[in-house]
Amino acid sequence: MKIPIKYRNKPFVLFATGPSLTEEVVESIRPYKDKFIMLGCNDSYERVDYLHEHYACDDKWWRHHGEAVRKLRPELSCWSQAGQDLCDQYGVTHIPGKHKEGLSLDSNYIHYGSNSGFQSLNLAFLMGGNRFILVGYNMKQVAGLTHYFGDHPKGLKVTSPYAQFVSAYTNIQPKIKDLIINCTPDSALTMFKAADLEKELKKDGRE
Repeated sequence: MKIPIKYRNKPFVLFATGPSLTEEVVESIRPYKDKFIMLGCNDSYERVDYLHEHYACDDKWWRHHGEAVRKLRPELSCWSQAGQDLCDQYGVTHIPGKHKEGLSLDSNYIHYGSNSGFQSLNLAFLMGGNRFILVGYNMKQVAGLTHYFGDHPKGLKVTSPYAQFVSAYTNIQPKIKDLIINCTPDSALTMFKAADLEKELKKDGRE
């Protein structure tokens, strides 16, 4: 299906699952949950209970987490590249993807970018977002941790080619890069403006 423009000219907070997605960060964003569109990827649904949208890419993830997602948040709007059978089972909207550089500008599909954080960003852009605050987007190990929860369980654990991930973000179109603010401490995504999370939340919260 074509991705609808659900949030034209709205600011987003995007949650990835890097080590910096602490409970303190999540709670600091909570007061702004009605000022921003909150979109999380993968396991972030466990830590962020105020998401408006959720994205998780593949079949393996949905087989492992699908029941838990629907138990915790039966109403949550979810998106995936997973097979149609799993999407139907868990009430998830399937969206096609392509291996191309930059973000997709075509609402019929997103670009993969080799990782779910990138795909979430593309989804938010096609939904109409005009500003994107990144949290949990470390794209590298921090203090030996790959995610805020540690490693994925057996069967979901994969090697993360961080250099490939970073390269995908580097190739985002310049005009779109200007809309992205990285509020993730200790992040490898240095191609985006880095800023203080609280200041950026207050800035858009007044709009």
